[in-house]
Amino acid sequence: LNLRESILTATTRYTNPQAGISADYPQNWLLDEQSDSYIFRVSDVSAQGFNTTLQVETRPISSQATARNIFDALTLERAQTQAAYIVISEEPFVLPDDTLTSAMSYTFVTTETNPFLQSIPVVVEGIDILIVERGQAIIVSFLSQADTFDQNQVILDRFLRSLEF
Repeated sequence: LNLRESILTATTRYTNPQAGISADYPQNWLLDEQSDSYIFRVSDVSAQGFNTTLQVETRPISSQATARNIFDALTLERAQTQAAYIVISEEPFVLPDDTLTSAMSYTFVTTETNPFLQSIPVVVEGIDILIVERGQAIIVSFLSQADTFDQNQVILDRFLRSLEF
């Protein structure tokens, strides 16, 4: 049982000295750093349906920016690219170190990108956790198929406990 648990919870350390961010992500997840819109993204490519994903991005913000301003900008961007994008809630969120911050929960629908593969659309549930540090917004996004979101949330919890910035 302990061996099985250690295999299921095995992690790999990610470090980006330029961004000043490091964290542990699930071992065997696919790491992607090839985007201008985020620092890194890791995905469970072995997941059936939608690949459970963790993503970290940073955005410069003004001293007057509020969580609402940042979440509104994210909502406007996603509403243009995600089908049936709906914000469920914006609420306070407590990080593992007891820092109070904000989180936004949402859903959208995704389909297979290959037009030759027929599939049923999948409902995806996501949460963005906003951390304001050194004049920038650090946005940790966790996305999972809606019917497995609650059981996969332990992955987000472990990730947040390891996150350093």
